[in-house]
Amino acid sequence: MSGSAVYLDTSAFVKLIVTEPESEALRARLRRWPERASATLLRTETVRALRRSGNEHLVGKARRLFASILLIRLDEPLLDRAGELEPRELRSLDAVHLAAALSIGPDLGVLLTYDERLRQAARLQGLDVESPQ
Repeated sequence: MSGSAVYLDTSAFVKLIVTEPESEALRARLRRWPERASATLLRTETVRALRRSGNEHLVGKARRLFASILLIRLDEPLLDRAGELEPRELRSLDAVHLAAALSIGPDLGVLLTYDERLRQAARLQGLDVESPQ
């Protein structure tokens, strides 16, 4: 795909807040993409992940970063599409992220994720997927 937008799932977005081995490579990759998108689900998943890992002090940083992301609303058609995506084993929240990414259409350039199941499902849908290392 040659679109101008990058889609980040939560596994990628959290690496922008909590320094992990892949964080710098991810930041470098994002510099190439002027438009960044994710599902509104990102807000809940990120805060839950930060609280679960004992990083509640970073919630404010996460909320500031949300402002730099186009957050795709989870409406009924998107949720219905998520329910129909293959493979059947794809977890529900990953299916929602995939449906949100697909809703971008030809403007989507790449989906960034560090989740193997989502990566495989996105490739089945013909998306370019990366996990910058």
